[in-house]
Amino acid sequence: MIKRSLIIAGIFTFMAAPAYAGPAENLDRLDRRLDRLERQGAWAQGSRMDRVEDRIDRFEDKVDRREDRRDRAVNNGWRDRLEDRADKHENKRDRRENKWDRRR
Repeated sequence: MIKRSLIIAGIFTFMAAPAYAGPAENLDRLDRRLDRLERQGAWAQGSRMDRVEDRIDRFEDKVDRREDRRDRAVNNGWRDRLEDRADKHENKRDRRENKWDRRR
């Protein structure tokens, strides 16, 4: 019962995110909230909710890769390139963390 309400709350939070944020930012916010709930012990490792979170993580990784490709296709100066590199490294770190979380 609690898990179902957490999923519903997460979906509403995701939908209520500011309109200026893109899909990658919205997914990142949702992922951070779910990670925080998992660390607080809202669900056990390997449970159904953990698998749902894993699917969300995989989808977020796909969206991040697409956004990286789009960002690198447009060059608005040296600051833009620095931001693109920083985003790329952040996304790699996030994917590595997700793989590590799946192994536990």
